Amino acid sequence: MYEFTETILIEAPPTRVWEVMSDIGGWWGAASPEHQSMEFLDGSGVRVGAKIRIREKVAGMPGEAAAVVTAVRPGSAVTWESPEARYQWHGFPTTISEGVTLGIEPCEGAASTQVSARVWALFPLGLLGSAVRWAFARPLNGIEKDREHVRTELRHLKRLIETGDGSCRQFDHRQGQCPEQCPVSADRRHLCRDIGDTE
Repeated sequence: MYEFTETILIEAPPTRVWEVMSDIGGWWGAASPEHQSMEFLDGSGVRVGAKIRIREKVAGMPGEAAAVVTAVRPGSAVTWESPEARYQWHGFPTTISEGVTLGIEPCEGAASTQVSARVWALFPLGLLGSAVRWAFARPLNGIEKDREHVRTELRHLKRLIETGDGSCRQFDHRQGQCPEQCPVSADRRHLCRDIGDTE
């Protein structure tokens, strides 16, 4: 098993942060180039028992998770877990148990908010699980890549809340690299751009 927590400070009050953060389907897709899709299967949004299908890559490994929202503390935290997330490593399938808790804490004066993302994963037992765990941690450097994956998500959330800029910034629309889920402007031009792109 591995577990870590990443945090970021957002210059906005907790009520505003929760309003945006809890609409997970509204910001998650554009938060990382490794994200492929997030679908609330029952159309209910964030509530305990809501079912989510998540497709993404972690450390370059494509995966699909059938997750369930297991806890919601309005204005404070939301947790979703997948007991059998399926990933592919060089064509070999493996199943892990994983989960995420997004939480917020008001800072002094409540003018800013600390957002945390706690992530955990449990590899299967036996020789295959041990091999996958070793490969993920060592050759793939998967734990550090997963941490950076989460940091990328948090930076996107910060930018979205503080500036209203929901573009993913990981791709350049001029090079035709824009993912389908990236926001589109009124003239149908994708809003993806490099960080240094001033167009």
